[in-house]
Amino acid sequence: MGTSTTLDQPRTRPGPREFLPLVQGATLIEWTGTGLFLAVSTIYFVKVAHLSTSAVGTGLTIGGAIAVAAAVPIARLAARFGPKPVLIGVMLLRALATIGYLRVDGWWSFLLVVAVIAVTEQSSPPLVQSYVGARAPDSLRAKVMAVQRTVVNLGISLGGLIAGVALGTGSPEAFRPLLIGGALAYVVVAAVYATARKEEGATTVESARVLDLLKDRRLLGFTAYNALVSLWMPVLNVAFPLWLVTETDVPERYVGILYAVNTVLCIALQYPLNPCYRTTRRAWLSYAAAALLLAVGALAFAAAPGFGPRQALLVLGGAVVLLTFAELLQVGASWTLSFDLAPEGARSAYLVLFNTSRTVANRVAGPVLMTGVVLALGTAGWIALAGVLLLGSLVPFAMLRAARATGG
Repeated sequence: MGTSTTLDQPRTRPGPREFLPLVQGATLIEWTGTGLFLAVSTIYFVKVAHLSTSAVGTGLTIGGAIAVAAAVPIARLAARFGPKPVLIGVMLLRALATIGYLRVDGWWSFLLVVAVIAVTEQSSPPLVQSYVGARAPDSLRAKVMAVQRTVVNLGISLGGLIAGVALGTGSPEAFRPLLIGGALAYVVVAAVYATARKEEGATTVESARVLDLLKDRRLLGFTAYNALVSLWMPVLNVAFPLWLVTETDVPERYVGILYAVNTVLCIALQYPLNPCYRTTRRAWLSYAAAALLLAVGALAFAAAPGFGPRQALLVLGGAVVLLTFAELLQVGASWTLSFDLAPEGARSAYLVLFNTSRTVANRVAGPVLMTGVVLALGTAGWIALAGVLLLGSLVPFAMLRAARATGG
Protein backbone atom coordinates (compact mmCIF):
# COMPACT_ATOMS: atom_id res chain seq x y z
CA MET A 1 0.00 0.00 0.00
CA GLY A 2 1.14 3.54 -0.71
CA THR A 3 0.60 4.51 2.93
CA SER A 4 2.64 1.69 4.43
CA THR A 5 5.65 3.94 4.99
CA THR A 6 3.53 6.27 7.07
CA LEU A 7 2.09 3.41 9.08
CA ASP A 8 5.53 1.93 9.67
CA GLN A 9 6.85 5.18 11.14
CA PRO A 10 4.45 6.23 13.90
CA ARG A 11 7.10 8.33 15.57
CA THR A 12 7.28 10.81 12.70
CA ARG A 13 3.67 10.55 11.47
CA PRO A 14 1.27 9.87 14.33
CA GLY A 15 -2.20 8.68 13.45
CA PRO A 16 -5.28 10.84 13.95
CA ARG A 17 -6.20 9.21 17.27
CA GLU A 18 -2.91 10.37 18.73
CA PHE A 19 -2.70 13.67 16.88
CA LEU A 20 -6.24 15.04 17.03
CA PRO A 21 -6.57 15.35 20.82
CA LEU A 22 -3.51 17.60 21.12
CA VAL A 23 -4.33 20.01 18.30
CA GLN A 24 -8.06 20.10 18.88
CA GLY A 25 -7.71 20.36 22.66
CA ALA A 26 -5.32 23.29 22.27
CA THR A 27 -7.62 24.82 19.65
CA LEU A 28 -10.68 24.56 21.89
CA ILE A 29 -8.82 26.27 24.75
CA GLU A 30 -7.40 28.99 22.47
CA TRP A 31 -10.67 29.92 20.81
CA THR A 32 -12.75 29.71 23.96
CA GLY A 33 -10.31 32.26 25.35
CA THR A 34 -10.73 34.36 22.21
CA GLY A 35 -14.53 34.05 22.36
CA LEU A 36 -14.55 35.44 25.89
CA PHE A 37 -13.68 38.88 24.54
CA LEU A 38 -14.40 38.75 20.81
CA ALA A 39 -18.12 39.49 20.88
CA VAL A 40 -17.87 42.22 23.54
CA SER A 41 -14.60 43.89 22.57
CA THR A 42 -16.22 46.93 20.94
CA ILE A 43 -18.36 47.48 24.03
CA TYR A 44 -15.22 47.38 26.18
CA PHE A 45 -13.33 49.84 23.99
CA VAL A 46 -16.17 52.36 23.99
CA LYS A 47 -17.67 52.04 27.48
CA VAL A 48 -14.66 51.05 29.60
CA ALA A 49 -11.65 52.38 27.68
CA HIS A 50 -13.73 55.45 26.68
CA LEU A 51 -12.70 55.50 23.00
CA SER A 52 -14.93 56.77 20.21
CA THR A 53 -16.22 54.33 17.62
CA SER A 54 -14.20 56.08 14.90
CA ALA A 55 -11.04 55.82 17.02
CA VAL A 56 -11.69 52.10 17.52
CA GLY A 57 -12.25 51.54 13.81
CA THR A 58 -9.11 53.44 12.86
CA GLY A 59 -7.03 51.58 15.44
CA LEU A 60 -8.29 48.18 14.29
CA THR A 61 -7.50 49.00 10.66
CA ILE A 62 -4.00 50.23 11.49
CA GLY A 63 -3.46 47.17 13.66
CA GLY A 64 -4.42 44.96 10.73
CA ALA A 65 -1.98 46.79 8.46
CA ILE A 66 0.80 46.32 11.02
CA ALA A 67 -0.05 42.61 11.17
CA VAL A 68 0.36 42.31 7.41
CA ALA A 69 3.77 44.01 7.62
CA ALA A 70 4.77 41.75 10.51
CA ALA A 71 4.10 38.64 8.43
CA VAL A 72 7.60 38.77 6.91
CA PRO A 73 9.56 38.65 10.21
CA ILE A 74 7.14 36.02 11.57
CA ALA A 75 7.67 34.00 8.39
CA ARG A 76 11.44 34.28 8.82
CA LEU A 77 11.19 32.96 12.37
CA ALA A 78 8.91 30.12 11.30
CA ALA A 79 11.23 29.21 8.45
CA ARG A 80 14.26 29.18 10.73
CA PHE A 81 12.91 27.48 13.85
CA GLY A 82 9.83 25.61 12.66
CA PRO A 83 6.18 26.21 13.58
CA LYS A 84 6.08 24.92 17.16
CA PRO A 85 8.50 27.25 18.99
CA VAL A 86 7.17 30.28 17.10
CA LEU A 87 3.60 29.25 17.93
CA ILE A 88 4.50 28.98 21.61
CA GLY A 89 6.04 32.46 21.52
CA VAL A 90 3.00 33.86 19.70
CA MET A 91 0.65 32.45 22.35
CA LEU A 92 2.65 33.90 25.23
CA LEU A 93 2.79 37.30 23.50
CA ARG A 94 -0.94 37.11 22.87
CA ALA A 95 -1.54 36.42 26.56
CA LEU A 96 0.54 39.44 27.52
CA ALA A 97 -1.29 41.67 25.04
CA THR A 98 -4.68 40.47 26.27
CA ILE A 99 -3.77 41.51 29.81
CA GLY A 100 -2.56 44.78 28.24
CA TYR A 101 -6.19 45.64 27.39
CA LEU A 102 -6.70 46.26 31.12
CA ARG A 103 -4.07 49.01 30.98
CA VAL A 104 -5.46 50.86 27.94
CA ASP A 105 -5.95 54.51 28.91
CA GLY A 106 -5.94 56.24 25.54
CA TRP A 107 -5.77 55.75 21.79
CA TRP A 108 -2.01 55.17 21.56
CA SER A 109 -1.97 52.46 24.22
CA PHE A 110 -5.02 50.96 22.52
CA LEU A 111 -3.21 50.95 19.17
CA LEU A 112 -0.16 49.27 20.69
CA VAL A 113 -2.21 46.48 22.25
CA VAL A 114 -4.51 45.97 19.27
CA ALA A 115 -1.53 45.80 16.89
CA VAL A 116 0.12 43.05 18.96
CA ILE A 117 -3.19 41.20 19.14
CA ALA A 118 -3.62 41.50 15.37
CA VAL A 119 -0.11 40.16 14.72
CA THR A 120 -0.61 37.18 17.02
CA GLU A 121 -4.13 36.43 15.79
CA GLN A 122 -2.89 36.45 12.20
CA SER A 123 0.11 34.25 12.99
CA SER A 124 -1.59 31.55 15.03
CA PRO A 125 -3.76 29.80 12.37
CA PRO A 126 -1.02 29.29 9.73
CA LEU A 127 1.43 28.11 12.39
CA VAL A 128 -1.11 25.55 13.60
CA GLN A 129 -1.73 24.54 10.00
CA SER A 130 2.01 24.13 9.45
CA TYR A 131 2.24 22.12 12.66
CA VAL A 132 -0.48 19.83 11.28
CA GLY A 133 1.46 19.54 8.03
CA ALA A 134 4.59 18.56 9.93
CA ARG A 135 2.88 15.72 11.79
CA ALA A 136 -0.17 14.51 9.87
CA PRO A 137 -0.04 12.37 6.72
CA ASP A 138 -1.10 14.08 3.49
CA SER A 139 -4.36 12.14 3.44
CA LEU A 140 -5.34 13.43 6.89
CA ARG A 141 -4.40 17.11 6.69
CA ALA A 142 -7.66 18.46 5.27
CA LYS A 143 -9.68 16.27 7.66
CA VAL A 144 -7.69 17.45 10.67
CA MET A 145 -8.11 21.09 9.63
CA ALA A 146 -11.85 20.59 9.04
CA VAL A 147 -12.25 19.19 12.56
CA GLN A 148 -10.00 21.98 13.83
CA ARG A 149 -12.22 24.70 12.36
CA THR A 150 -15.32 23.04 13.79
CA VAL A 151 -13.61 23.20 17.18
CA VAL A 152 -12.74 26.87 16.53
CA ASN A 153 -16.43 27.70 16.08
CA LEU A 154 -17.35 25.66 19.15
CA GLY A 155 -14.74 27.52 21.17
CA ILE A 156 -15.90 30.94 20.00
CA SER A 157 -19.51 30.01 20.79
CA LEU A 158 -18.60 28.68 24.23
CA GLY A 159 -16.50 31.75 25.02
CA GLY A 160 -19.24 34.06 23.80
CA LEU A 161 -21.81 32.25 25.95
CA ILE A 162 -19.62 32.61 29.05
CA ALA A 163 -19.07 36.29 28.23
CA GLY A 164 -22.79 36.86 27.85
CA VAL A 165 -23.47 35.36 31.28
CA ALA A 166 -20.61 37.30 32.89
CA LEU A 167 -21.73 40.59 31.42
CA GLY A 168 -25.31 40.05 32.50
CA THR A 169 -24.47 41.96 35.68
CA GLY A 170 -23.93 45.12 33.65
CA SER A 171 -20.80 45.95 35.63
CA PRO A 172 -17.67 47.21 33.81
CA GLU A 173 -15.64 45.09 36.25
CA ALA A 174 -17.06 41.97 34.54
CA PHE A 175 -14.59 42.50 31.70
CA ARG A 176 -11.57 41.91 33.95
CA PRO A 177 -12.13 38.17 34.56
CA LEU A 178 -12.90 37.70 30.87
CA LEU A 179 -9.60 39.23 29.81
CA ILE A 180 -7.65 37.38 32.50
CA GLY A 181 -9.38 34.16 31.48
CA GLY A 182 -8.45 34.73 27.84
CA ALA A 183 -4.82 35.38 28.75
CA LEU A 184 -4.68 32.24 30.88
CA ALA A 185 -6.13 30.24 27.98
CA TYR A 186 -3.26 31.33 25.71
CA VAL A 187 -0.69 30.43 28.37
CA VAL A 188 -2.24 26.96 28.67
CA VAL A 189 -2.12 26.53 24.89
CA ALA A 190 1.56 27.48 24.89
CA ALA A 191 2.16 24.89 27.63
CA VAL A 192 0.30 22.21 25.65
CA TYR A 193 2.48 22.71 22.59
CA ALA A 194 5.64 23.07 24.70
CA THR A 195 5.09 19.66 26.28
CA ALA A 196 4.08 17.93 23.03
CA ARG A 197 6.44 15.43 21.49
CA LYS A 198 8.88 16.97 19.03
CA GLU A 199 7.82 16.56 15.40
CA GLU A 200 10.08 15.87 12.47
CA GLY A 201 8.62 18.60 10.30
CA ALA A 202 10.27 21.52 12.05
CA THR A 203 13.31 21.69 9.84
CA THR A 204 15.70 24.63 9.70
CA VAL A 205 15.52 26.66 6.51
CA GLU A 206 17.69 29.66 5.65
CA SER A 207 15.77 32.90 6.05
CA ALA A 208 16.64 33.95 2.49
CA ARG A 209 13.90 31.62 1.35
CA VAL A 210 11.35 34.11 2.63
CA LEU A 211 12.65 36.70 0.18
CA ASP A 212 12.32 34.10 -2.56
CA LEU A 213 8.71 33.53 -1.54
CA LEU A 214 8.00 37.26 -1.74
CA LYS A 215 9.09 37.11 -5.38
CA ASP A 216 6.91 34.09 -6.08
CA ARG A 217 4.16 35.29 -8.43
CA ARG A 218 2.15 32.14 -7.77
CA LEU A 219 2.12 32.89 -4.02
CA LEU A 220 1.26 36.56 -4.58
CA GLY A 221 -1.51 35.73 -7.04
CA PHE A 222 -3.01 33.03 -4.87
CA THR A 223 -2.86 35.31 -1.82
CA ALA A 224 -4.63 38.11 -3.69
CA TYR A 225 -7.30 35.74 -4.99
CA ASN A 226 -7.89 34.28 -1.54
CA ALA A 227 -8.32 37.83 -0.19
CA LEU A 228 -11.05 38.41 -2.79
CA VAL A 229 -12.98 35.25 -1.93
CA SER A 230 -12.43 35.92 1.79
CA LEU A 231 -14.63 39.01 1.50
CA TRP A 232 -17.39 36.95 3.09
CA MET A 233 -15.82 38.08 6.39
CA PRO A 234 -16.38 41.86 6.08
CA VAL A 235 -19.68 41.24 4.29
CA LEU A 236 -20.91 39.15 7.21
CA ASN A 237 -19.31 41.16 10.02
CA VAL A 238 -19.57 44.73 8.70
CA ALA A 239 -21.91 45.18 5.75
CA PHE A 240 -24.70 42.77 6.66
CA PRO A 241 -25.61 44.15 10.14
CA LEU A 242 -25.32 47.77 8.99
CA TRP A 243 -27.44 47.09 5.89
CA LEU A 244 -30.12 45.31 7.93
CA VAL A 245 -30.32 48.14 10.47
CA THR A 246 -30.17 51.12 8.11
CA GLU A 247 -31.87 49.96 4.91
CA THR A 248 -34.51 47.38 5.87
CA ASP A 249 -37.47 47.22 8.24
CA VAL A 250 -36.21 43.99 9.83
CA PRO A 251 -35.87 44.35 13.64
CA GLU A 252 -32.30 44.61 14.91
CA ARG A 253 -32.64 41.51 17.09
CA TYR A 254 -32.51 39.34 13.98
CA VAL A 255 -28.85 40.22 13.46
CA GLY A 256 -27.92 37.95 16.37
CA ILE A 257 -30.29 35.22 15.22
CA LEU A 258 -28.84 35.18 11.70
CA TYR A 259 -25.31 35.12 13.14
CA ALA A 260 -26.37 32.07 15.13
CA VAL A 261 -27.55 30.43 11.91
CA ASN A 262 -24.10 31.02 10.44
CA THR A 263 -22.35 29.58 13.49
CA VAL A 264 -24.54 26.47 13.71
CA LEU A 265 -24.11 25.69 10.01
CA CYS A 266 -20.33 26.12 10.27
CA ILE A 267 -20.15 23.73 13.22
CA ALA A 268 -22.43 21.18 11.57
CA LEU A 269 -21.12 21.22 8.01
CA GLN A 270 -17.36 21.99 7.94
CA TYR A 271 -16.29 18.38 8.38
CA PRO A 272 -19.03 16.78 6.21
CA LEU A 273 -18.07 19.11 3.35
CA ASN A 274 -14.45 17.88 3.46
CA PRO A 275 -14.86 15.74 0.28
CA CYS A 276 -15.68 18.93 -1.69
CA TYR A 277 -12.11 20.23 -1.37
CA ARG A 278 -10.08 17.09 -0.64
CA THR A 279 -8.16 17.15 -3.96
CA THR A 280 -6.51 20.01 -5.84
CA ARG A 281 -9.13 20.00 -8.59
CA ARG A 282 -12.02 19.91 -6.12
CA ALA A 283 -10.42 22.70 -4.10
CA TRP A 284 -10.24 25.00 -7.14
CA LEU A 285 -13.87 24.17 -7.99
CA SER A 286 -14.81 24.94 -4.37
CA TYR A 287 -13.21 28.37 -4.77
CA ALA A 288 -15.29 28.94 -7.91
CA ALA A 289 -18.45 27.88 -6.09
CA ALA A 290 -17.60 30.10 -3.12
CA ALA A 291 -17.13 33.18 -5.33
CA LEU A 292 -20.39 32.41 -7.13
CA LEU A 293 -22.29 31.97 -3.86
CA LEU A 294 -20.89 35.27 -2.59
CA ALA A 295 -22.03 37.00 -5.77
CA VAL A 296 -25.57 35.64 -5.45
CA GLY A 297 -25.56 36.56 -1.76
CA ALA A 298 -24.58 40.14 -2.64
CA LEU A 299 -27.51 40.34 -5.07
CA ALA A 300 -29.81 39.06 -2.33
CA PHE A 301 -28.59 41.80 0.01
CA ALA A 302 -29.22 44.34 -2.75
CA ALA A 303 -32.81 43.10 -3.15
CA ALA A 304 -33.74 42.93 0.55
CA PRO A 305 -34.77 46.60 1.06
CA GLY A 306 -37.44 46.19 -1.62
CA PHE A 307 -39.49 43.82 0.53
CA GLY A 308 -41.55 44.09 3.68
CA PRO A 309 -40.09 43.07 7.04
CA ARG A 310 -41.01 39.39 6.87
CA GLN A 311 -39.98 38.88 3.25
CA ALA A 312 -36.80 40.91 3.75
CA LEU A 313 -35.88 38.69 6.71
CA LEU A 314 -36.24 35.62 4.50
CA VAL A 315 -34.08 37.21 1.80
CA LEU A 316 -31.42 38.23 4.31
CA GLY A 317 -31.54 34.77 5.87
CA GLY A 318 -31.00 33.23 2.45
CA ALA A 319 -28.08 35.58 1.84
CA VAL A 320 -26.48 34.60 5.16
CA VAL A 321 -26.86 30.90 4.30
CA LEU A 322 -25.19 31.54 0.92
CA LEU A 323 -22.36 33.40 2.66
CA THR A 324 -21.97 30.54 5.11
CA PHE A 325 -21.56 27.94 2.37
CA ALA A 326 -19.12 30.27 0.62
CA GLU A 327 -17.19 30.53 3.88
CA LEU A 328 -17.08 26.76 4.35
CA LEU A 329 -15.90 26.11 0.79
CA GLN A 330 -13.35 28.94 0.70
CA VAL A 331 -11.77 28.02 4.02
CA GLY A 332 -11.59 24.32 3.16
CA ALA A 333 -10.20 24.95 -0.31
CA SER A 334 -7.55 27.28 1.12
CA TRP A 335 -6.22 24.47 3.35
CA THR A 336 -5.85 22.02 0.47
CA LEU A 337 -4.30 24.45 -2.01
CA SER A 338 -2.01 26.20 0.45
CA PHE A 339 -0.63 22.82 1.53
CA ASP A 340 -0.37 21.76 -2.10
CA LEU A 341 1.37 24.92 -3.34
CA ALA A 342 3.67 25.49 -0.36
CA PRO A 343 7.33 24.50 -0.96
CA GLU A 344 8.12 21.51 1.26
CA GLY A 345 11.18 23.18 2.79
CA ALA A 346 9.46 26.50 3.52
CA ARG A 347 5.91 25.51 4.41
CA SER A 348 5.67 27.52 7.63
CA ALA A 349 6.87 30.73 6.00
CA TYR A 350 4.61 30.20 2.98
CA LEU A 351 1.51 29.66 5.12
CA VAL A 352 2.26 32.71 7.31
CA LEU A 353 2.62 34.92 4.23
CA PHE A 354 -0.45 33.42 2.56
CA ASN A 355 -2.56 34.03 5.66
CA THR A 356 -2.10 37.80 5.26
CA SER A 357 -4.89 37.52 2.67
CA ARG A 358 -7.40 36.94 5.47
CA THR A 359 -6.08 39.92 7.43
CA VAL A 360 -6.31 42.16 4.37
CA ALA A 361 -9.88 41.02 3.70
CA ASN A 362 -11.09 41.12 7.29
CA ARG A 363 -9.18 43.99 8.89
CA VAL A 364 -7.55 46.26 6.32
CA ALA A 365 -9.25 46.61 2.93
CA GLY A 366 -12.50 44.77 3.62
CA PRO A 367 -14.14 47.09 6.17
CA VAL A 368 -13.19 50.17 4.14
CA LEU A 369 -14.53 48.54 0.97
CA MET A 370 -17.81 47.67 2.67
CA THR A 371 -18.44 51.04 4.32
CA GLY A 372 -16.84 53.36 1.77
CA VAL A 373 -17.98 51.66 -1.44
CA VAL A 374 -20.63 48.97 -1.09
CA LEU A 375 -22.81 50.59 1.58
CA ALA A 376 -22.06 54.10 0.34
CA LEU A 377 -23.37 53.21 -3.12
CA GLY A 378 -26.24 51.14 -1.76
CA THR A 379 -27.89 48.78 -4.23
CA ALA A 380 -25.39 49.72 -6.94
CA GLY A 381 -22.55 48.88 -4.58
CA TRP A 382 -23.88 45.38 -3.93
CA ILE A 383 -24.39 44.80 -7.66
CA ALA A 384 -20.85 45.97 -8.42
CA LEU A 385 -19.48 43.62 -5.74
CA ALA A 386 -21.48 40.77 -7.24
CA GLY A 387 -20.03 41.53 -10.67
CA VAL A 388 -16.45 41.41 -9.36
CA LEU A 389 -17.13 38.13 -7.58
CA LEU A 390 -18.72 36.61 -10.69
CA LEU A 391 -15.54 37.40 -12.58
CA GLY A 392 -13.57 35.93 -9.68
CA SER A 393 -15.48 32.66 -9.99
CA LEU A 394 -13.84 32.16 -13.40
CA VAL A 395 -10.27 32.27 -12.05
CA PRO A 396 -10.21 28.64 -10.80
CA PHE A 397 -11.21 27.36 -14.23
CA ALA A 398 -8.34 29.31 -15.78
CA MET A 399 -5.98 27.81 -13.18
CA LEU A 400 -7.18 24.27 -13.88
CA ARG A 401 -6.87 24.83 -17.60
CA ALA A 402 -3.32 26.16 -17.21
CA ALA A 403 -2.39 23.18 -15.03
CA ARG A 404 -3.79 20.81 -17.64
CA ALA A 405 -1.85 22.53 -20.39
CA THR A 406 1.43 22.21 -18.48
CA GLY A 407 0.71 18.65 -17.40
CA GLY A 408 0.32 19.71 -13.74
